[in-house]
Amino acid sequence: MTKKILCFSLLFLNIIVINSQTISGKVINQNSLNPIDNAALLTDIKYGTTSDESGTYTLNLSNVKVLTISCLGYQSKTITKRQLINNHYVVNLLEDVNQLDEFQLNLTKVTLDSLLIKTATNMKENYLSSPVKQDVYAIENQNLDFKKLEFELNASSLLSRKKRKLAEKELMQFAANLQNKKPAFGTEFKATILNKKFYSEERKKEINSYKVEAIQGFKKIDIGNGVTLENITQRLQNVVLKHLNSKNTYKVKSGLFKLEDSLSMSETARVADSIAKDNTFSDYNQSYPLRNLKFKSVFFNDATQNNFLDQKYYEHQLEENEILGTKKYYVVSFTPNKSKSKYSGKMYIDPTDFFIKKIKYQYAEGKRGQHLNLKFLLGIKFSENQHHVTVFYEKNMDNKIYTSYLKETKTNYAYIDRPIKFIENAKDKNKVKFNVKVEINVSEGRETFVNNITDFDVNSFKKKTEEEIKEAYKKRTSYMTKAAYAASSWKDKVLINQYLAQYN
Repeated sequence: MTKKILCFSLLFLNIIVINSQTISGKVINQNSLNPIDNAALLTDIKYGTTSDESGTYTLNLSNVKVLTISCLGYQSKTITKRQLINNHYVVNLLEDVNQLDEFQLNLTKVTLDSLLIKTATNMKENYLSSPVKQDVYAIENQNLDFKKLEFELNASSLLSRKKRKLAEKELMQFAANLQNKKPAFGTEFKATILNKKFYSEERKKEINSYKVEAIQGFKKIDIGNGVTLENITQRLQNVVLKHLNSKNTYKVKSGLFKLEDSLSMSETARVADSIAKDNTFSDYNQSYPLRNLKFKSVFFNDATQNNFLDQKYYEHQLEENEILGTKKYYVVSFTPNKSKSKYSGKMYIDPTDFFIKKIKYQYAEGKRGQHLNLKFLLGIKFSENQHHVTVFYEKNMDNKIYTSYLKETKTNYAYIDRPIKFIENAKDKNKVKFNVKVEINVSEGRETFVNNITDFDVNSFKKKTEEEIKEAYKKRTSYMTKAAYAASSWKDKVLINQYLAQYN
């Protein structure tokens, strides 16, 4: 009888609790049993509260069915109201494997000037210099959007009426194809690259030299039958050249400027055919992503407006601290202080030893990059309209800082309205002239990831002679097949995605 009364009493007590308006409870660490402050408790009816420094919380459970508890550095938990009651309103949270370091929870106040000076000093003194060996992964994309593409073939003493009509037809088809297809290109590369500094007599300073040891490349996108921004002029020339005498050579001029001194269809066709069949890339050219990464990220050594730490060129402001991955960082924003300073952005600075963990920047409002407007004088206009850059830094085992990741996107505008002349290298100097009018937006994207930083035998990397440099440029490697790429461990940005996941 007593047992039944006890069970009935407990059941009755639970019913009272379930229907009560407000309860008090506690959030604790599942392992240490220490209280957790600032834990968020959110109900399914979008009402919530937070725990105080003793882990205690007060919450109205009226009409609540489910409760979600979360806290920075701990795994979130979702429980029912019944489970909460059965646990006597105590919530146990398990520490996340990527929990915040304890010292990061409350950063000490620093003065802005002190932070900038310490950061600049640390980056200059501890940035990893050559010689080093590193694995480099790079992905590049380019999209061409032709707003206008027109060709007009003028009267010619070199082309018969029939050949002129054929050339005009081919030029119109070429233009239509480019506008309809909107050419796009994409490549991915994985390489092991050595770099070492050598003194340059010409520049009177040490400069980086690069050596590509192992490399793989895949042509991911190619819309436009191999047409690139760089080879459009050559392809236009070929349309005209194929209707001229293939035995003769020609000077090619655009306005006052000579483009080619001796151009013939037979030579052009031979080179183009060789490259098309080759399907290869230049090994040495693939050191460019690494060179570009270093150039963009070592701004703190610069004495110009490209140094975002320099208070002469930029105004700085200490923002609220932010978290990247498992740590809290000081955040310093910067905006141009002089007319020639172009960028605005943010730097995330490690509070333990004042190194930059991340920087992101873009053209400030009202700013742009290179700009040339000779539209009415020479028929040329060019403008760099957008430029966004994100850089991450890491430290190696010796606490030396290196650049681990770069993401860069650009949007450029170009307008060209130019005459092109073919002048026969002969006594009569017969000519053919056509006019090109192009208006285009070019979007470019690049991501570069660097890891596996190691030393190497510096004696194995000697300064190259001029002849050796020329030979290095000539070395070419075949692009991977789709099957080989599919079997690779770095396809589809997997290395970059794995790296960035820790900072999401």
